[in-house]
Amino acid sequence: MQIEYKNIDPKVVVNEIRNGRSLESVQKVFGLKFKSEVQDLYLKGLMEMGEIPQVAFNKTAAPISHGSDNLERTPFRKRERQRPPVSNPIVVIKTGNFRTIGQSGSITLNRALLIEMLGFAVGDSFEIYREDDMVVLKKASSPV
Repeated sequence: MQIEYKNIDPKVVVNEIRNGRSLESVQKVFGLKFKSEVQDLYLKGLMEMGEIPQVAFNKTAAPISHGSDNLERTPFRKRERQRPPVSNPIVVIKTGNFRTIGQSGSITLNRALLIEMLGFAVGDSFEIYREDDMVVLKKASSPV
C-alpha cells in the first residue's frame, strides 16, 4: 500500500535522520502522526537516493475461488483442544476453603492452601483443566 505524504520530500527526512535527529523530532517537525510514517519516508528516501534497492510494498489481492474448493481451504482452522483422559482422582483432599472469582476473573490460591494443605512445592508447574463441575490442578512433569 503506497501512501503519499503531502509536501514531504523523503530525501529531506533521510538528511534529517543522518544529521542526528531522532524519529520523534522528525515526526514533530513534519507533523506526522506515527513513527511508522517517518520510517516509511526514510525507506522511500533511501530508495530514491539509490542507497537501497527499489522495493514495491504493494499487496496483491488473493484470488477468490468459488465452489467446493472454498470448503476445503479455510484460512483459519479451529485447533482441537486436547483434554487429558477423564479418570477418577486418586486422592481427594477437602479443605473446607471456598474461593470466589474476583472482579478481574481470577481466583487466589494462597501459600497455606497450596503448600501446607495440599502438599505442593515452590516452583511446581500445573496443568489446569475442567472436569464436569470441577477445576483440576494437575502437577506437570516438566516446567512450562
